[in-house]
Amino acid sequence: MPGRARLRLNRRSLLLAGAPFLLSRAHAEPAATPSSGVQPDWLGVYWGALAFYGSIPLEDIVPPPPKPHVDLDDRTPFGAAFSIREQAGATMVWSRITAGPMETPEAGETLRFGIPIGGLAPLIDSDAKPAPRSATLTVRPDSLGTEALFSYADGSFWRRHFNVRFTPDGAQMIVWVFDAAGTRARTWRGSAVRQPAYDGRGPT
Repeated sequence: MPGRARLRLNRRSLLLAGAPFLLSRAHAEPAATPSSGVQPDWLGVYWGALAFYGSIPLEDIVPPPPKPHVDLDDRTPFGAAFSIREQAGATMVWSRITAGPMETPEAGETLRFGIPIGGLAPLIDSDAKPAPRSATLTVRPDSLGTEALFSYADGSFWRRHFNVRFTPDGAQMIVWVFDAAGTRARTWRGSAVRQPAYDGRGPT
């Protein structure tokens, strides 16, 4: 199947997967809490796509290995969506990723954070499978990001960073996934468009 057709199918699947989430948002998003650092125009739902970008070695190897690492990850774009809400003094970050090592269930995952202090907020609770062992929200003047630590059954772990830098009509997305050994990070990049305020109709 041509890449463009596959991307259209992935985006259509993403729209359908996001329907339960969107249908539960029948009212306008509440205003951002001034003390949170989250800007009011960041609130809402964003749809887009990610694609594998490359890997970053996290340790210097001297002498260089005779067979340098080669990235074999599939570079086909896949669907990604997220939303930002504020509720009862907490910041809610929902995400839905349709492929890759950070793929979420169809309903997506929600991380709920407290009020940021110095730009950092701790995880209060989550609706995610698997649930992260810990997570942190970082808020900057033009961006927002989450760092979450997940465990494998054997006791090892992997760490995921999800960062969005806001633009006039959406956001630039970057995802880092650190391996269990902590020696390499793989990165995915993409963009998302902010969706119009929900008007009571399902996605078409």
